[in-house]
Amino acid sequence: MTSDWLVYWLFNDHCVCYERHGQIGATKATRLYQRMAQHQQNKRTPKDFQYKIIFRGSQKAALALEARLRPTPYIGWNIGVGGFPNGGGCKGIPKSPEHRAKQRAAALKRYADPKQRELTSRSVKKGLKNIDRSGSNNSRFGKPVSEETKEKMRQKIIERGGVDGENNPNFKHGRYC
Repeated sequence: MTSDWLVYWLFNDHCVCYERHGQIGATKATRLYQRMAQHQQNKRTPKDFQYKIIFRGSQKAALALEARLRPTPYIGWNIGVGGFPNGGGCKGIPKSPEHRAKQRAAALKRYADPKQRELTSRSVKKGLKNIDRSGSNNSRFGKPVSEETKEKMRQKIIERGGVDGENNPNFKHGRYC
């Protein structure tokens, strides 16, 4: 479908034109009302705003128009530049492959420290504590595993020494949990 993305303009009575005033945003057409609700909750956006759809088309075309209308930060209500899918240009700065590699190296270095590893583990568990991932809530629910994948899983189990005794993931100091 070629018209599944929108470029919208948020404005109020003080805004004259979408090139200099208000806020420009791009989103999937199916997410428009969700985005408007998010803008309503945003403290930076005036509560009396209205919206107008100024373009309907492909993702590439919508992001290109958003980038053309907001080429630099702080135009109208926008604080960043436009045209980045999925927030990839957070605060107007796209992440280069070199930058992402540095972030990954720093994260791996932090995770190698046992104290940091424990802190990370605790905070992730706390964040996921009340999320039900059983049955249909599981992202793999209803998706079959290929025979090739099953064989790879079997080989990994064999590499680790099977699942007997201490090699069993549920084994806790002489008892099973």
